[in-house]
Amino acid sequence: MTPRQFAEQYVNYFGEAAMLPVALCYTDAPKNEPRVIKGCMFKQFHRLFKGETITLDATSITCGGGKLYSGMGTMPERIYSFISEYERYKSDPETAKKSVAQINAQRASKPYLNFIRVDKLESFQDVEGLLFFATPDILSGLFTWANYDQADINAVQMPWGSGCSATITALVNENRCGGKHCYLGMLDVSARPYFKQDILTFAIPMSRFSEMSKTFGQCCLAGAPAWLKVKKRINAI
Repeated sequence: MTPRQFAEQYVNYFGEAAMLPVALCYTDAPKNEPRVIKGCMFKQFHRLFKGETITLDATSITCGGGKLYSGMGTMPERIYSFISEYERYKSDPETAKKSVAQINAQRASKPYLNFIRVDKLESFQDVEGLLFFATPDILSGLFTWANYDQADINAVQMPWGSGCSATITALVNENRCGGKHCYLGMLDVSARPYFKQDILTFAIPMSRFSEMSKTFGQCCLAGAPAWLKVKKRINAI
């Protein structure tokens, strides 16, 4: 299945109101000119919703957490105090440090991280995974699809972490180990201001997407009565 074929199927099963997913890939050459924005990388993501490709590198990412979770840098020691004592997301710096260590962010082997809407992608080669920006109704469809051929009731996970760890690190790590899990994300309070209040993310690594793409037309999304009701609401004007 090509990216454009998948985009057509996605619109067919979810409707025109559902935003197309975005592919993540690391490259040696940028897919677009990196732009420096102070603070959270998600300040740029409104560009994705307009179909523009976003490219990030070690210079354009100014957030310490963003550098770590995108694979473009290491975590400064002071961040653990920032997480616990300023943001108050963890009870103390040591707890923050232990939690961040479990996320297991790895350095990128290529200098550019690109976010490309799937209909603008030539092929799925070198793609780490797909990122969906979704309302609760759309999430219900993605969640059901991801669980369709899995007996594991934890096939979709929601580990603690920043917005960028849930949308980049978890997805990349899962793909690199050939894993089967998908990830619900964007519950990071610091990232929430840059998204509409009813939008969360759903990340599918390519190691799992290669299987899920074969069941797209078999699960409830293909026309089950309950899904058709939800789809109608998604696309209601």
